[in-house]
Amino acid sequence: MKIAWRGWLALTAVAIIGTALTGCTVDNAREAAAYRNVLDQRLPQPATLAPGQVLTLRDALAMANRHNERLALSGEDYLQALIAKDRAASVFLPSVGIRPTYTELESFAAPAPVGNLFPRITKDVPVNVGLHFSASDAANIVKADVMARFRLAVLLNLQSDILVSTAQTYYLILRLERQIAVLENSVRVQDDRVGDMRAKLKAGTVRPLDVSLTEGQAAATRVALVDARRNLRTARTGLAFLIGAARVDNPLADEYELPQVPALEALQADAARHRQDLLAAAALVGAAEKGVAAAIGEYFPSFSVDFTYFLSRQSFPPDSRWLFGASVDLPIFKGGATYADVRTAYSYLRQAHQYHSLTERQVNREVEVAYDDFQASGQRLKELQDEVDAARHAFSLADQAHEIGLGTNLERLVAQDRLLGAELQLAAETLNRKIFYLQLSRAVGVLVEEVSGKPPALPPAPEAPGAVPPPAKPVG
Repeated sequence: MKIAWRGWLALTAVAIIGTALTGCTVDNAREAAAYRNVLDQRLPQPATLAPGQVLTLRDALAMANRHNERLALSGEDYLQALIAKDRAASVFLPSVGIRPTYTELESFAAPAPVGNLFPRITKDVPVNVGLHFSASDAANIVKADVMARFRLAVLLNLQSDILVSTAQTYYLILRLERQIAVLENSVRVQDDRVGDMRAKLKAGTVRPLDVSLTEGQAAATRVALVDARRNLRTARTGLAFLIGAARVDNPLADEYELPQVPALEALQADAARHRQDLLAAAALVGAAEKGVAAAIGEYFPSFSVDFTYFLSRQSFPPDSRWLFGASVDLPIFKGGATYADVRTAYSYLRQAHQYHSLTERQVNREVEVAYDDFQASGQRLKELQDEVDAARHAFSLADQAHEIGLGTNLERLVAQDRLLGAELQLAAETLNRKIFYLQLSRAVGVLVEEVSGKPPALPPAPEAPGAVPPPAKPVG
């Protein structure tokens, strides 16, 4: 049954509009899930935080993981890399299109038989199916896949950076709260002592200088308390920014227990397997290698197949309903453009190797520095505890000596100041040690697994990139 060209044209228009509307529909939730599933697989969903509810470290990290916009921005980069991989693979799929044409020629003088062969007005509705293949396109598909893995590693590396910043801020708040508690207790004791010294001054048992020194030390402690409270407000504002909350007035809890730490060599070996920036650098080398293959592929022939079927045809010859063509493109001379592409690809490859080497050395250095910081913190903690015990004993002796008239008030003030300083350092170092451990976990690349309590589920250590092969010889 022959359908009039107007019917075919209407059918074509409906098909094109339907395809366009379908193609423009994007499920944004499903698109975002491509990176959200990766980020959320090792961290729990953040719970709704009620006023007065304790905000644990894991809750804070889960909120940062869910609400930090920098992760979403990097996640979109990863999604775009996945889309680029699909686009690279689409070149091997056939392209199908309908292209209705209307042609009207100027009047020309020709015998009637010729005029019948070449009518002045023609209306054609061809359907075209095309297929193209080249070695360069094949290499680009593999390169796009490697670049997607690179973007994934960058995303996970950023996740670790944000989580360790959140943990540092979390423990900074706890440290400041402990300092404030120590300072508030010291202010109460010193204010009582100032009142006692003023009473003794009226009784004539102490000198005005003793009262002034006591008042000065009490004022200095109150200044330190003001600064600590201001720093606490700033730290809570920073935590709210990191976790995507308007305010963080909830109490925090130090529930994290430090596990045993293996030797430095074992930690560096773990970092080679789990550090995402190192895995990203290795992926970058792989992408550069595929880029070289894609550039060299420009030297090889490419193949194209084209098939056209006419739903309606009035042009010459009107009774021929289909066309088929196959072509081979043999590159012979392109003015050195292909060789320039190969040279550029090798330059990118050499850069990628240098970047991988630099990243590998930086990772080993960061692990070693974080390990030394953690070990030194343990040693400081022990010495600070001894210092607090000694300072407390010294202050007790100085206070007793002053009460019985064998010591001066200055000696007691000095002993009290040393005790306060030692207590503040001990309170700070107790939490600093946990911060150093989290930084060490970040340096090794297992921070997410450490805070979530789940074992690492990352790919094995990549093979060390090989040497850069020599560039291809130009063929034209």
